[in-house]
Amino acid sequence: MKYLSHYNFPPQNYIAEEILLGTILINPSILPHIIPLIKAESFFLEYHQLIYKHLIELHKQNKIHPMELLYCLNDTKKLHKVGGLKKITELMKQSQVFTSSIHINRYIKELVELINNAYIKRLMIQYGYNIIRLAYIKKFSSYKLYNLASHYLNITVKKIPKERIGNFKDLISEFLLNIKNTTNTKQILISPNPSIESGFIEIDKLTNGLPNGDLIVIAGRPSMGKTSLAINIANNILNNYKIGLCIFSLEMSRQQILHKLISIASSISTQNIILNKISINEWNNIQKICHKFLKAKIYINDTPNMSIDYIEYTSKLLQKETNHIQLIIIDYLQLIQVDHLQNDTRTQELSYITRKLKLLAQYLNIPIIILSQLNRSIETRINKEPLLSDLRESGCIDNQKNLTITTKPQNSINITTIETISYKDNILYLLNKTIKSSSIINKYTQPKLYIGLQYIFICTLYDKTQIKITHSHKYYQYHKWVKQYNILDNMIICKYNGIPKLSYIQENSYINTIIFIKYSQVYDINMIEYINFICQNTILHNSIEQDADIVMMLYEKTVKKCQDIDHKILDIILCKNRNGPTGTCQLLFTPHNTIFNNIQNSIINHI
Repeated sequence: MKYLSHYNFPPQNYIAEEILLGTILINPSILPHIIPLIKAESFFLEYHQLIYKHLIELHKQNKIHPMELLYCLNDTKKLHKVGGLKKITELMKQSQVFTSSIHINRYIKELVELINNAYIKRLMIQYGYNIIRLAYIKKFSSYKLYNLASHYLNITVKKIPKERIGNFKDLISEFLLNIKNTTNTKQILISPNPSIESGFIEIDKLTNGLPNGDLIVIAGRPSMGKTSLAINIANNILNNYKIGLCIFSLEMSRQQILHKLISIASSISTQNIILNKISINEWNNIQKICHKFLKAKIYINDTPNMSIDYIEYTSKLLQKETNHIQLIIIDYLQLIQVDHLQNDTRTQELSYITRKLKLLAQYLNIPIIILSQLNRSIETRINKEPLLSDLRESGCIDNQKNLTITTKPQNSINITTIETISYKDNILYLLNKTIKSSSIINKYTQPKLYIGLQYIFICTLYDKTQIKITHSHKYYQYHKWVKQYNILDNMIICKYNGIPKLSYIQENSYINTIIFIKYSQVYDINMIEYINFICQNTILHNSIEQDADIVMMLYEKTVKKCQDIDHKILDIILCKNRNGPTGTCQLLFTPHNTIFNNIQNSIINHI
């Protein structure tokens, strides 16, 4: 660090900045071609930034001229700050040497490159200094450091202007090559909603495949076949597409995952494969399957006690090095660890994990499948068919004012859609995770909600504010989240003060009473970018399922017993689908080799 003092000035080229600005003043017609290539912050000197910003404003008004620039700077009281009339004339003199050249376009391009290169170097120095400081912090993990460095690099890449001009011959050649490659490799042609199909017809009809950038949750009770369904999807994709996939297994070893894959692909019992009880024909089949898997791009990571930062780091690194990972499967959510989150409960950690996974899916632009357990409360119900609210650590809010909703039963799940929203009155104030230092942002709710039936309690504060929420929803209290059923009378929770400029200050409010009122419908508001939100000025926690784009739950109806003991029919309940309708479909499951199949009429008749 001590050697930094030898460099008095950061990288810059103020002469190039002066020539470029002067050339624009003399030849205003070149400004539209320069605007996409360079931003105001790329200029090193502040008064150069001011001049460039004012030139852009004048261009929008079609008034770009040296005299108009002087008037504009004078009106905004910035003329003296940039150096007055003398500075403007000096800029024009500086550019005289290039104005008569026939190669002016080439010179302008070189000037822009000089200025942008110096700006990128200044950014890298600033970000590099931040990375060096964080690297000296002992408790700061290397995964977080890598993710932050990668984030800085991505910011820098976005700062570099991209030229949108291309040769039409190259464009045609690229188009034809894409069609040829797509035909040869069985990949899907470019479509308005690019996605890969799971291989299960009914699921793909409902979800439109596995859309890129989506977080997909597969949930179910223990031993229901969650892992097997995910690996069946992986096997179908490997059969139909020449793409790579990565499996993070926190429960099973890589050998167990391999045994499942081979069992599903060969229809041989997993137990027989492990005990080597296979015939010659089965052995030949396994050899062919293993040869196929050797050509496939499959990555299995069974590192114990994986953290969300490690998963994020490994996924980004793998995508960068291979550039062919198109699907990530994680088994399972509740086993993922979080590094160094102070004063956070496990429920808040899980919300943090799902938020990170959603952002990772969007960053890599691929689907991520995460397996999850259900709440144990489902075991105490008479009707054990899972609902969206059965996801672990979820919570909902009762129907409030400003929303007109209608109820219609569909697939045994109450689903409602907002018909009328008063956008003026129905603004929700959202908070980032770090509430103490976050500013409050106004966002409108999305018009589609996903509903279940829950026990509702009314919480009354001493200022007469009332909120109707479910027993498992969480309030913010000091530096932690507290569930509704852990709240006692006279406990203190945090409220938003209602003043946007002082949004970092929270008020303490005492709870007067908590009373059970009814068993009724509740809704989840679709908060995409934030973990928390404010209702009736009270800070509430966002549920896990908010981060998921698709939620599928496995369920076996006990009333319908399959006559064939080697097979059973499982319902796949699509509780949430951000890309389309919800619904239910069925798959045929064979437990001894963990194969899922589409149900056909002939199979059902046979059963």
